[in-house]
Amino acid sequence: MSLDKLKREKAKIEKAITAMEAKEKKAAMAKVVAIAKESGFDLAELVGNTTRAVKKAISAPAEKAAPAARKKKKVAAKRGKVAPKYRNPEDSDMTWTGRGKQPIWVRDYLAAGGTLESITI
Repeated sequence: MSLDKLKREKAKIEKAITAMEAKEKKAAMAKVVAIAKESGFDLAELVGNTTRAVKKAISAPAEKAAPAARKKKKVAAKRGKVAPKYRNPEDSDMTWTGRGKQPIWVRDYLAAGGTLESITI
């Protein structure tokens, strides 16, 4: 067979697979609707605005499932901005909150004999 002929056959097969899947889905949906009607339910009632507990009960297997092995991670609370505690005496625009690594100007100031209390805002 030539490459072109193989590609055409492949396209036909893919089209047939897609059609067969759609047909099977339609048949499955018809079965679900029929079972819901026999039980006195509207399908929208079963699938539509359901609560989390109902969805869990519908999707859970008949047998009791084993408890989940992993725990949910706690989400750290977002912290807001902290007001600065220290101001550079040489440049009043440079400030530091006192958290994290000391800025270079703070280290230099302390190395020159200054104290944090003297630059506290």
